[in-house]
Amino acid sequence: HDFATVVEAVALARQAGLVNFNLDLIYGVPGQTLASWEQSVRTVLELDPAHLSLYCLTIEPGTPMQRWLLNGRIQPPDPDLAADQYELACTLLAEHGYEHYEISNWAKPSFACQHNLTYWRDGEYLGFGAGAHGHAAGVRYQIVKQPRVYLRRLEETAAPGYPLSTAVAASHPISRAEAISDTMMTQLRLLNEGVDLAAFEAKFGQPLAEIYNGTLDQMLAWELVKMENGRLRLTPKGWFLSNQVFYRFMLDESA
Repeated sequence: HDFATVVEAVALARQAGLVNFNLDLIYGVPGQTLASWEQSVRTVLELDPAHLSLYCLTIEPGTPMQRWLLNGRIQPPDPDLAADQYELACTLLAEHGYEHYEISNWAKPSFACQHNLTYWRDGEYLGFGAGAHGHAAGVRYQIVKQPRVYLRRLEETAAPGYPLSTAVAASHPISRAEAISDTMMTQLRLLNEGVDLAAFEAKFGQPLAEIYNGTLDQMLAWELVKMENGRLRLTPKGWFLSNQVFYRFMLDESA
């Protein structure tokens, strides 16, 4: 779609009485400048969405954009420029009253995305339909991808126990190391909430600082995270480097 289509869609949504809608923007795009990005953000703000999601471009293997990059049709994204674009967006959205509640998400008061908050708070969710994923009762699972196979599987009667069904293609119990890693990776994304240290210890039977003693000290020394009021949170410096932070908090199965 193009921008005119977005404007039309927003107008139709408002005519239908919808006020709670989200718009996505992508920064770090080859050829995008800081000035053009600022214009994009300001233009979207004029549409007055309740929620905004801003994502840094990731060039995936096997995509046309990767081929363009390899044959020199486009230049590789500039990470320093992307960091400046992110910082600029943080400033502009704050000036317009949007709460930066998750690394890539901003909302007007009371309009944070309840669906995604379940993921970021490491909550359970059920997967329904072909290709869906679920996480419940200590199990992570994936439904078969093909709709015809999915429908055929549902007609089978020997259903396994909750949360699985006859349409499940793969599943595995979530190990302690995986559960801890998931908690760190998802809850740290919530900038105001972060990881509740008391709740973490109650859930896993061990203080976070004991599990991650050397790693945590390093992250604190680098000022990528901070501990205050019983919570571990990313710092503004850590927002843009969050993937590196998450990587260092991933545990292997021997932990």
